[in-house]
Amino acid sequence: MTAKSGVALLSITALVLIAVLYFGNFAAKKESKKDTHAHEKMADAISFEDFETQQIAAMSPELKTIAQQLKSDYQKSNDNASKITSAHNAAHFWDTIVPELGAYYHFQSATLEKNTEELVNVGDEMISHFRQTKNAEIRNTLITFALRSFEEAQKLNPNDNSLKLRTGTAYLEGSIEPMKGVALLKEVIDEEPDNVQALILLGRFSIMSGQFDKAKERLDKALLLQPSNAEAIFFMAITQDGLGNKEKAIELFEICKKIVNNPDFNAEIDVYINELKSNKK
Repeated sequence: MTAKSGVALLSITALVLIAVLYFGNFAAKKESKKDTHAHEKMADAISFEDFETQQIAAMSPELKTIAQQLKSDYQKSNDNASKITSAHNAAHFWDTIVPELGAYYHFQSATLEKNTEELVNVGDEMISHFRQTKNAEIRNTLITFALRSFEEAQKLNPNDNSLKLRTGTAYLEGSIEPMKGVALLKEVIDEEPDNVQALILLGRFSIMSGQFDKAKERLDKALLLQPSNAEAIFFMAITQDGLGNKEKAIELFEICKKIVNNPDFNAEIDVYINELKSNKK
């Protein structure tokens, strides 16, 4: 069901971005809204190899020499042990200079080592960079490698539903194939009907696709299980507005503000509360 809403689709998208910033599903720091580029149209992707070439070209002669040597060492490594070592060396070099490239080399080493924990950490880092980077060219590549990281971890731990949640969230947040994410989240629900995070994520997808009745069904269950879950309350507020229940939406936004208790979050939400109030008939 699609009802007349006080908050337009563009505003709903912005509200979902606020949820990503303040609730997030990965172990990444919360970025400020003004530094987040998740709402921008993606540019044509650039490979990490080409991105690295660009970054090296812009370096001072001293750093350029080091970076070129590290790149050469990695490319010339003929066995896993030396490739892992050279990947670690390159990662540590890039971590504080161009963190996106640090994450790329951490991905290479974690994949060769079949290290689940490191693959998850790299995936989380890629997602964090995806949300923050000002370089539009690399954004597609970051989400691609986040997915690869989580999927490699899943291969090592196929029954770990937390990995399915991470992978599903990445598909929903940045991929052009969100239905793959939905399928993974439904797998989690099939195995764990009371998985609150999966219910919230599916509710979020339903909101973005205009299926407010379905969103309410999923979020009702999440809130039955965790009545004070701020993220679920937040998305239920959007859902209630989508269903035409502006008073209820305002009430839920106010409850959410009290739970989150963050001045920046409150200021963001007050914009939409005021918009809802001005649109009331």
